[in-house]
Amino acid sequence: MENLDNKDYRIFPINAAKVLSNKEAYIYLALLFKSDFQTGESNVLLETLSKETGYDTDTVSSYLHKAKDKGFVDIARMWVDAGNMAKPKTKNFYKIHIPTYNFIMVNRSFLDWHIDGMSLKEETDIKGFILLIKSICLNNCNVTFYSLREMAELLNLCYSTLHKLMTKCRKLGIIESIRGGGYKIMLEYFDIGNTGYFPKGTLPLYKDIYNTISAYCKSVGFDPPPYKVEYISKIAAKYPYRQNDLEQTNDKAIIRQYSVSYQLAERLPPINEPIKSLNYFVKVLTNENYKPPVKGQHKFIM
Repeated sequence: MENLDNKDYRIFPINAAKVLSNKEAYIYLALLFKSDFQTGESNVLLETLSKETGYDTDTVSSYLHKAKDKGFVDIARMWVDAGNMAKPKTKNFYKIHIPTYNFIMVNRSFLDWHIDGMSLKEETDIKGFILLIKSICLNNCNVTFYSLREMAELLNLCYSTLHKLMTKCRKLGIIESIRGGGYKIMLEYFDIGNTGYFPKGTLPLYKDIYNTISAYCKSVGFDPPPYKVEYISKIAAKYPYRQNDLEQTNDKAIIRQYSVSYQLAERLPPINEPIKSLNYFVKVLTNENYKPPVKGQHKFIM
């Protein structure tokens, strides 16, 4: 996902998955992509969102007002000039609350992706469900180890609905089960790789590790420490597999052992202030007290 314009992405708040249903979540996402990516402002018509999601305007409106009630968007009803030959009318104006942490990035191509043989309404239900599952995946990857019962407790879905949607996604090959327990989303419409941080020739594994650490820091509201190869190489020695390669194993035990995302969640204490050096993560992930050589310090042989 290198060199992509941020305008191709929108920020979806993770905590929305806890209070919005799959249908409500996807219609809210559709609104995000009709909003300015910097200001969050939109004057999109309900009819436009209805055509793109398959639900009638009254339903779309009720779902967006649910998002408003939960604090994700402001909605103002205002009079607009309809021209000299028509009476003034009212319409909705929206202001998205763009989160600064605890979010996932969704590519516009997710909206353009369609499933053969499905109506728009059915697609909305499935895509919204995928959005909810992505929101409870490990940072910077498409894997979750939650059971269906645990998902039902975390998400705004009853168990029977969740089970039905998961079964449908598995039959379609959109989500696969992981050996040992867990699930993997088989789509690549989420997150942005932070390629701007890396010097030329940086190994893909090193990029993966740093991107995962960066995503974790941002998820708790702090900027990540700057990239330095000497620290990432120490972590890579213990975590030698890329996240995509781990996910391909479909083995829960292997993923847990070698996934930087999983190990960060297990080992890292709560972060209350910015972490200034990657050496902190070296200690957390490898249990080593690495002391980098001091610049300008030389050994002389007499």
